[in-house]
Amino acid sequence: MPQDDAYRRLIDWFRKTKIYMPESEQLLPLIKASYTVEEAELLTEMPLTLTAIDELAKLKSKDPEALQAKLDALAGRGFVYRQTIQGRAKYRLNPLRFVFLRSFFWPGRRGTDIRAVAPHVTRYYLDGFGDHWKDVQSKGLRAIPIQQTISDQRMIRPYEDIRKVLENQDRFAVAHCACRERKNTDPGLPDCRHETENCLHFGKLADYIIENGLGREITRSECEEILKKAAEAGLVHAVSNWQENVDTICNCCQCCCVYFQAFHVLKHTASMNPSNYEVKVEAETCKACSRCIKRCPMDALSLQFHPRAANKTGKVSTLNPERCIGCGVCAFGCPTGSLKLLSRKTVSDPPVNVLDLKRRYSEERAASRKRKGLPQDDDYEVDVSSGEAIQE
Repeated sequence: MPQDDAYRRLIDWFRKTKIYMPESEQLLPLIKASYTVEEAELLTEMPLTLTAIDELAKLKSKDPEALQAKLDALAGRGFVYRQTIQGRAKYRLNPLRFVFLRSFFWPGRRGTDIRAVAPHVTRYYLDGFGDHWKDVQSKGLRAIPIQQTISDQRMIRPYEDIRKVLENQDRFAVAHCACRERKNTDPGLPDCRHETENCLHFGKLADYIIENGLGREITRSECEEILKKAAEAGLVHAVSNWQENVDTICNCCQCCCVYFQAFHVLKHTASMNPSNYEVKVEAETCKACSRCIKRCPMDALSLQFHPRAANKTGKVSTLNPERCIGCGVCAFGCPTGSLKLLSRKTVSDPPVNVLDLKRRYSEERAASRKRKGLPQDDDYEVDVSSGEAIQE
């Protein structure tokens, strides 16, 4: 069809800019369901670096005022990144992973357009789109422990102290969980029972979300209340996997989170990166109620016979340490306080910043390809889906 040419040119442009976009028969239907022909033509050749409207108008041979109105509308749908710098609006094209695994679903809209796109995203995720982090050890998210579940809180590292993470922020935003919203708007999938408006964002990313109507501004105390409710609901606090200028705290469930789905459905060797803690079970007080087993997102706990069990079953909750991500969800829900988080023997510091994560990703991916005997290609850039990565 002639109109498909516009979509194919947009796909070619994404590839030229080295956006992660694996080949799949699902790709063209996804692009067609998401963008109009006019939007596809407008976004083709749009830069991935923040660019002033007058420069973009020259590039696209458009009237600046009319172009700005169109880009503002696209920013409000998550397709374009818009940021105000020294009073001037600048724009850039959003990578596909940022769009379809984050910004498009943040507003929590439930219209027919969202329902039309969601199934295509799901199919594309299963057909390669979800493999972005497959061959690396350094993931985009890292579990951060629920504070109350840590046995000795005197030596908590700043990047694993959720209070410190919040103290370092100057602006707070909440959006809907993109993973749960996608599932809940996909007619072919069952709805998730968990709250959706609990995806927290800070700094430049919060500015983008608030200014473009993708979420709403909240206070630090509201952030803390959202985290409290998420812990009670059995959701995992997952933070941007770097130490400086953290911009996201997700509250993840096993059934929807793209990192947990990567492990359980796509069969990656890991999900998100673990914290520097793991669960310790006190066998003498464990009542074998199985609540911790039901709450664990990694299926890392099971009931096993134990010589020190003091309950009628003779079993206690037993950990598979290779699966534990040190989130504390199991310990938080234990009615007898039999589970606590203890420091792991080996401490693994997360990347210092976004650039450090990108460096680690490239090195780890190159090493993985070498082990597999694959060519050392440079077919795409790592996408950390972060506001901090957006440079002027």
